[in-house]
Amino acid sequence: MHTPTTQPHAPEPLARLLLQWGVAPVRTAPVAERLGAGLGWADAIGLSQVLATPPATGTNPAAQREAKDWATAALDRLQAELAAAFDDAELAADAAAPAPEGVALADLLAPFRLHHAQQQRSMAARIATLRERLRPRLTEASGALARLAQLDALFERALATQERERLAGLAALLTKRAESHHAADPRRWRTRFWADLQRALRAELDLRLQPVQGLVEALHHAGPR
Repeated sequence: MHTPTTQPHAPEPLARLLLQWGVAPVRTAPVAERLGAGLGWADAIGLSQVLATPPATGTNPAAQREAKDWATAALDRLQAELAAAFDDAELAADAAAPAPEGVALADLLAPFRLHHAQQQRSMAARIATLRERLRPRLTEASGALARLAQLDALFERALATQERERLAGLAALLTKRAESHHAADPRRWRTRFWADLQRALRAELDLRLQPVQGLVEALHHAGPR
């Protein structure tokens, strides 16, 4: 059975990376509590209806095979393309060179901050698009997967704001990392900071892809009902 490929260098979990960087773990509220905070009244009614309705029986093996092959290829391609975009050749060359003297740290940091923001926007948009395109294929494959697609749509809406706010805080953390590296080595700080930026982006990508990976795994393990 074909399973999604992995990157040559598996990313470290974002929570572990943050812990290494001195960010104390934050208590995560139970899923029900997080959903309750994010669900609007219309989504809450929709969730109640989905959970109260038994999934349809039966499967469409041909649709399931097609969805599995499409989703696996699309996920692999997206993961590779996003990861490749992280390592901007021009910025990497700048980071490897000694920092020019007499230039403010904020000015030297600006292109790296812009790159980080662009990659975050790209990840969010492209992963959301894949997730949206995958759900109809789940619906065609089986009743159980159709129900999973409905739940995924509700969860995405309910948790989107919380995820966006938490990941937005990475920019400030990376700035602190840059300031620390600069204080330790004003000329060569960008090399260490570039490595930090790459680690953060890979860890964030790993986190953002988890819902899609879960849907793809469901396709691989779904059997006839």
